[in-house]
This record gives sequence, C-alpha cells and structure tokens, in this order.
Amino acid sequence: MVTFHQLMELDAHALETFADRWNAIHRKINEARTEFHDGVVQKLHQDHWQGEAGQRAQVFCDRVQMDIDALDKEVRGLRDFIDTEVDGAKGTGGTKGLEALQRQAREIQQEALEQGMTVSADGRIEFCVIDDPDDPEVHENYEQHQSTADRLQERLNKVLGQATEEDEWLAKSLKVVFGTAHNFESENRKFDIEEPDAKDRKVRNQLNNVGAYFATVKGWPTAAGLIQHYLDCSGKTVEVEPQTMMDQIPAFQTDVDQTLRKDVHGRPDGPFTTEWKSTAPNPEDGDSSTEWYYALNHFQYRLTGYVHNGEVTYRVEVKKRYDWGIPSEHRANATGGWGPASMNLEQADIAHLNTVGMGRDFDVVGTSDEITSCA
Repeated sequence: MVTFHQLMELDAHALETFADRWNAIHRKINEARTEFHDGVVQKLHQDHWQGEAGQRAQVFCDRVQMDIDALDKEVRGLRDFIDTEVDGAKGTGGTKGLEALQRQAREIQQEALEQGMTVSADGRIEFCVIDDPDDPEVHENYEQHQSTADRLQERLNKVLGQATEEDEWLAKSLKVVFGTAHNFESENRKFDIEEPDAKDRKVRNQLNNVGAYFATVKGWPTAAGLIQHYLDCSGKTVEVEPQTMMDQIPAFQTDVDQTLRKDVHGRPDGPFTTEWKSTAPNPEDGDSSTEWYYALNHFQYRLTGYVHNGEVTYRVEVKKRYDWGIPSEHRANATGGWGPASMNLEQADIAHLNTVGMGRDFDVVGTSDEITSCA
C-alpha cells in the first residue's frame, strides 16, 4: 500500500530522466552492434570459413548479433514504454496519473491544515479537540471536527488506493519490459538449446496444473489441449474450426461480419482475399469466449472467396503462432485464479520452456467450409 509520505515524496519526473539516459544506452548498443557486424560477422561470412567449425562459428556469431539486436529492442521498448504508457497515454494513469494523485493529496493536506488537522506519514487524518460531554458547545465542536476528518479521510483513502493500483501496474509492466536474467530471450526462438534448471521445472509444473484445471474443473478442452500440446513438445501444427470459433466467440463473428461489409460487399465479380486482421475473444461475452481467451487470446483471420452477381461465397481462415511473450515483446503476464493454486506466471518464463526443450512453439491454423452471403 502506498503511504501518504511516499506519495508526497514521489519524484514523477525521475522516470523521464531515466528514459533520456536509456537513449544514450541505445546509441552505445547500436555502435557496438555495428562494430561487431563489420568487424566479425561480415568478415566471417566473407572469408568463407569452410567445414563444421566454420559453420559453428557463423551460427554462434549470428546468434550473438541477434541477441544484441534483441537487447537494443529491449532498450527501445523501455524508452517507448516510458514515453507512452508510463506517462498515462496507455494502460492506466502512469506517472501522470500519480502526479495528479499527488496534487489531490496535497489539496487534502492543505484542507486538513486549515481545519487545524494534520496528516500522518501513513495517511491518517489527526486532530486534537478536548471533548467535554458536559459542555454541549464543546461536544458539538468535536463532532463537527470528527465529521470533517472522516470526509477528508475517505477522500485520502481513495487517493492512496488509486496510487497503490498505479504503483502496482507500473511495477508489473516494468518487469514485463525488462525480463529477468533467467528468461531473457532474443527473437531467435530455437528449441532445446539450453539445459533446464529448477525454475524451468517449476514453471512447467505450474503450467501443467493450469492445463489440468482447465480440463477437469472449468471444462475447457481447447484451452487445456493447447497447453498440453505446448508441453508435449511435438511442435506439430494444430487445426481449429473457424466456424466453431465464430459460433463461440461473438467478437470474432462481429469482426468477420464487419470485414464482409467494409472489404468485400460491393466488390466487382471475381476472386478476392482480404488482408490478415487481428481479433480476440471478449471474456465478458460468456464462458466459451473466456475459454478461447485463455486458449489463443489474439489471433489473425482473413476471408478468401469470390463474388458473383452480388453474392459472396467465402471461407474464413485463421492463424496463430502459439508461443509466449519474451521480454522484448512486452506482453502482459499470464494471470488467473486457476483453482487452489492461483498463480501469476511470467510469459517470458513460459517462453523459456521452448529454449530448454520443456515446451515447444507451434502453429494454429484453420479454414472454414464455404459460406454464402448476399449484399
């Protein structure tokens, strides 16, 4: 819980200074990347080092360069995160939100001082009035002070509660941006290239428990099946039924209908293929949407077909890369009250299972039967 003292002492501009300093780091990484590429990678490839040793050297250096690029993406992502999300442009109020709450807290403190009251470091409104129950005027004065203090306390509690929510959001978001030494990954998502450790085994067990909970308690076979497929490590493509998805995900059906209206109806006769677009289930639409939210969250779709005399015959195609967010992608963590073992799993920790061979990324695809629509 954020205290009154902490909120009053907050230097909200410090993060902006922090972002400026990361710009300098970004420049240094770029310089190091250029030197490594020109001085090592490029020469290694140009010299055509033959044999297994040469190939290993090239692969290793290519991976190092990819890791440098990923580190730079981390730095740029952190800078952009502070410039956009932390200042309140996205997410919750960010530092601008905290600044506003800080101003409100100061106003409450000033009102309290004008009433002869003080605010303690932990946020309690305090005052001192001698209450003499035998003196009605003094007693009434005490009750008035107490009523004023209660109103100020209620306002201050609300401000501190909001500040706590903002602080927790910033802490979680920065952790997603930075990642950890254990789960830092580059864009090179190679499978089974490191040995698992105790943390990986723990994460795998937690994710396996989530899948079991989805299957046995929630009755969500799709969400459970995709988790199990990830943990089985086959990497095989999984096929889904777009028509079933449209039936069970109202938001997806709405997006498809909108694409038909805006991008297909009114076209001249002939074949067509729309651009890939993103869609996602809304958990508020019911249990089936909630399952698909935990199964795939966002996924891509497009329509392919042909138009003849105003009639549209089309198929719906969907695709999704079933992987988990690495720090440079800044995806939010996987959270949920999943049975007795409520947990907050770092997406990057789950993604790391692919690196150590305890989970494996795979593709999810599907194509519906033909559907006919009239303009």
